[in-house]
Amino acid sequence: MNRRLLVTASGSIVLASVLTAGVVAWAAPSEGDTVALADIVSSWPDSYQVTGTKSEPLYTERILATRDSDTFAVRIEVVGQGDAAMGTQLSAVSITESGIEWIDGCTKSASACTDDPELRGFLATAAIVQSARTGALPETGVMRVLHGTDVVCIDDAAIHPAASPALVALDPCVDVETGAVLGHWSAASAAFVGATLAPGFTITGTPNASLLSDLHR
Repeated sequence: MNRRLLVTASGSIVLASVLTAGVVAWAAPSEGDTVALADIVSSWPDSYQVTGTKSEPLYTERILATRDSDTFAVRIEVVGQGDAAMGTQLSAVSITESGIEWIDGCTKSASACTDDPELRGFLATAAIVQSARTGALPETGVMRVLHGTDVVCIDDAAIHPAASPALVALDPCVDVETGAVLGHWSAASAAFVGATLAPGFTITGTPNASLLSDLHR
């Protein structure tokens, strides 16, 4: 099966799958192309694991993010100069019938912890998946390339129509193949900024059992 690019009447690009001698291949859209999201999101597997880092001048964040069905979790270990431990943050949410419920690490109001309308950062995949299930998925995103990996960046305001505007508008950019958030795009700066992984991250299709077992511990 291969995926061919089709241009819709609105000018967005979709991926059409056809069987060709049993070989899987697809022609990738170009950087900056507007692409239809529905087929991309529906093709995502229900599990992934991302391991990477985010470097700052005085410390490094070691980031592990995973999905297992409707549970999404991220652990961020902050390490200072000389590998000095500076703390670990564990956050996790689950998609429920009523919305997105925090199951670990919520620092918001009680109502937001039960049904969060403005989930952002490395857990934003849950908000995107939930919007697809409720018929509220934005129609399009923009293709980008982050350290050699194809990502689709989705307008933050379109993902969170009921939320207050973000203080700094950053669009989550997800791996096209798995949906894992790998970075954030600033339209104002025309660059990846904020919660964006450094080169060298890895993506696998198996959830991280160790991270999931830490929830509620």
